[in-house]
Amino acid sequence: MIVTLIWVIAFAVILLLCLKRWEASVSDMLDKLLPGALRSEDDRWVWSPAIAVLGATALVRPVDMLLTLLIIGLLALIGGKLMCWAMNKIDFH
Repeated sequence: MIVTLIWVIAFAVILLLCLKRWEASVSDMLDKLLPGALRSEDDRWVWSPAIAVLGATALVRPVDMLLTLLIIGLLALIGGKLMCWAMNKIDFH
């Protein structure tokens, strides 16, 4: 119960900070990181909760977050290598 309460408080604080500082810093950071296809008019209401969830989870369960990111990175690396291998095997003629 305490962990859930800490997570909810961290989520609320991070969400408020993201929404408050959207124009000053968060929007500029997302402009640099995201391609145009992932941008929209209401980015504030999509990305602020996403950042708050990730931040609160990283505060409450940092080891779980790191292991999850490690697994996602390994899967992306293996998937990329398999796709390159498959594309080399395909004859486009």
